Amino acid sequence: MSATKAHPDSLLLNIIASRIGYFIVGIGLSVWAPLVPYVRLKTPMNDATFGLMLLCIGIGSLTCMPTSAALTNRCSIRHCLVVITLILLSALLTVATATSLWILGFALFLFGGSMGVLDVILNVQGLSIEHRANRSMMSNFHGMFSLGTIVGSILMTALLMLGLSALLSTLCVISLMLILSLFAFKGYLDERTLRSQDTFIWPNSWIFLVGLMCFIVYLAEGVILDWSALFLIEEKQIATAQAGLGYASFAVLVATGRFLGDAIVESLGRVRVLVGGGLIAASGIVLSIVSPHWSIALIGYALCGLGSANVSPVLISTLNKQTHMPPHLAITAATTIGFAGVLAGPAMMGVVAHYSSLSIAFTVVAGALLVVAACGPRFK
Repeated sequence: MSATKAHPDSLLLNIIASRIGYFIVGIGLSVWAPLVPYVRLKTPMNDATFGLMLLCIGIGSLTCMPTSAALTNRCSIRHCLVVITLILLSALLTVATATSLWILGFALFLFGGSMGVLDVILNVQGLSIEHRANRSMMSNFHGMFSLGTIVGSILMTALLMLGLSALLSTLCVISLMLILSLFAFKGYLDERTLRSQDTFIWPNSWIFLVGLMCFIVYLAEGVILDWSALFLIEEKQIATAQAGLGYASFAVLVATGRFLGDAIVESLGRVRVLVGGGLIAASGIVLSIVSPHWSIALIGYALCGLGSANVSPVLISTLNKQTHMPPHLAITAATTIGFAGVLAGPAMMGVVAHYSSLSIAFTVVAGALLVVAACGPRFK
C-alpha cells in the first residue's frame, strides 16, 4: 500500500476508525457464547453433533482468511470491512434464529469466516496506520478487541437476564455493531493493497516463525477459554458457578496489558516484551497448576493474560520490516497460521488430557510459551 504522509486530522480519523473496527469484532465474537444454550434448545443435538457445529467456525476461519489479500487487491479496505461486517451481522442473526442443523452449520461457517477475514484486514489497516504515524499502535488496537469481547459478553448477558429473548438480545447487539460501523466508515482506508507480481508467494522462515509464535499464543488463549473452568472444578475444587473466573481473570489482564502495551513496547523494545511476555505467561500457567487453592490459580491465569497480551500485536508489527512479500500478504499468511491454534488448541488439549491429565496438558502449553520466550531475541 501507499505510505504517503497523512494529514494529522485524517490520521486521527483513521486511528479512531481502527479502534472502533477492532471493538466491533470483539463484540461480534462475544455474542456466540451466551447464545450457545439457546441454540441447543432450539436445535436439539448431542455433544458430538455440537462439536461438529463448533468445527464449522474454525473451518470457516481457515478457509476464508487466505482470501483476504485477494479481496483487498480487488476492493478498497473500506468496502471490504463494511461488506464483511454486514456478513458477520447476518451470520449472527441466522445463528439466533436457525432451526435446522444445516442452516446453523452454514451460519457458523460464515461467522468464523467473516471474523477471520475482518481480523486480517483490520491488521492490514492497523499496520498501515502504525507505519504512517511512526509509532507503536498495534497493542492498543488489539486492546480494543479485548475490550469489545468483555463489553459484548456483559451486554449480551445483561439483556438475556432482563428477560429479552435470544433473538431480541442479538438484534440489540448487532444494531449497536451496525451503528458503530457507520461511525467508523469514513475512517477506514479508502485504498486497495498493491497486487503482487506473483499470484502466490510461499512465506519464508521469518513469516512462518511469526505465525508459529502467534499459533502458540492463540493456542494458550483457546485452551484457557475451553479448559480452565473444568480444570478449576476438577483440580482446585472451585464451585461450578465460579469456574468462569479463570478465563475472566485472563481476559481482563489481556485487555489491560494491551492498553498499556504501546508505551511498554516503546520503553522496553520488542525483544524484552516477547521474551518477558513468554516467561510471564508460562510462569502463570505453572502457578495455576501447582497452586494449592483456586484463588492462586486465578492469579496464575491473570499472569498468563498479562504476559501474552502484547506478543501477537508486536509480532504483527514486525511484518512491516520484512521484504520477502508485501505486508498484507505476510499478515494473511501469519494470521492464518496463528488462527489454526484456536482451532487445534482444544482438540490437542483433549488428546493430551485423555492420555494423561489436564495438569500435564497445561504443562505442555507452558512449555510452548517458553518457546515464544526463546525465539524473542530473533526480533532485535
